[in-house]
Amino acid sequence: MSHFPRLNRRGFTLIELLVVIAIIAILIALLLPAVQQAREAARRTQCRNNLKQLGLALHNYHDTFGMFAPRQAGPGIPLGGQPESHLRSRISGMVSLLPYLDQTPLYQQIQTGTQVPWAGGTYWVRDLPAIMCPSDTLSGPPAGGLIGRYNYMFCSGDSISSSGGNGSSATPIVVQSRGMFGSLVCYGVRDALDGTSNTIAMAEGVRPTGTNTRGMVSATAGIANPAACTALFDRATGTFPGGGWTGDTSWGYRWGDGGGFFNGFTTAIAPNGPSCTQNAGHSHWNGTVNTAGSRHTGGAHALMTDGAVRFISENINTGDQSAAWMGSTAGGPSPYGVWGALGSRAGGETTGEF
Repeated sequence: MSHFPRLNRRGFTLIELLVVIAIIAILIALLLPAVQQAREAARRTQCRNNLKQLGLALHNYHDTFGMFAPRQAGPGIPLGGQPESHLRSRISGMVSLLPYLDQTPLYQQIQTGTQVPWAGGTYWVRDLPAIMCPSDTLSGPPAGGLIGRYNYMFCSGDSISSSGGNGSSATPIVVQSRGMFGSLVCYGVRDALDGTSNTIAMAEGVRPTGTNTRGMVSATAGIANPAACTALFDRATGTFPGGGWTGDTSWGYRWGDGGGFFNGFTTAIAPNGPSCTQNAGHSHWNGTVNTAGSRHTGGAHALMTDGAVRFISENINTGDQSAAWMGSTAGGPSPYGVWGALGSRAGGETTGEF
């Protein structure tokens, strides 16, 4: 019988195994932030591209009609059995842009349908990737019901974004704007007297994650200026420490509704700040100061009227925050610094670099 030499097989010791695991854990810890940053960079690029496409849609509409679509308009007739008080038109500017966003079938469905945008329905509840920023993935359920999510608003300038009236008017109400968009009123390139490259058309908005988070709209009484609104908000935590508000007080969940509460924003408070109603009460008929914002770090994207997309820092100059809210027909320069000047289309300001 032959004998073979015995092989000396030696495995990993427990200490060696733990060292290898520790090295792998360190590598993962180093790589994970880089992967997350790469993913967010891709989402941020997509968000920017969405705004760019909206800019192209706006200008294609302008080429067709000689003006930009209104923020709020519509057929001006009762829809879906609604009472006479709903003769006012509440279709958003997003609807007008649908044919230019490869959504012609949806546009035709809306034009021939009888569903109102504030009551849901088969087509209003659709989520459209073209108007949603992929970075805004943390959104929770809205206080006023989920009726179609979105992340882009029309600029009301540095003035209050309003639908006018209180919902009881039997006829639509024209609400002018110091910005490029208002209610039942259309502006064009010719109206951007401050220059299309110095006037914002649209910007990002962020949906709330809870009843006291950024994206909710404060309806506290006595909010007379941006400073009073900002005082209610903890910018470090992104919350209203005093609690949230219920009812129609969350933005970003009703893309088809052209009311100022739902589709307008004001350049009075710097990006990523709070939003407030002009008067007490949470009715969306109140004039509203919706503030631009995003899930990106440090600011939000804005679409200029010339079609360029700029990233606006949350530290941009906002001038005199104690100045009273601007009226939609007020003339002259904005009191809210560079940010306010970028929102006004004919304020006569010189903005410089931003």
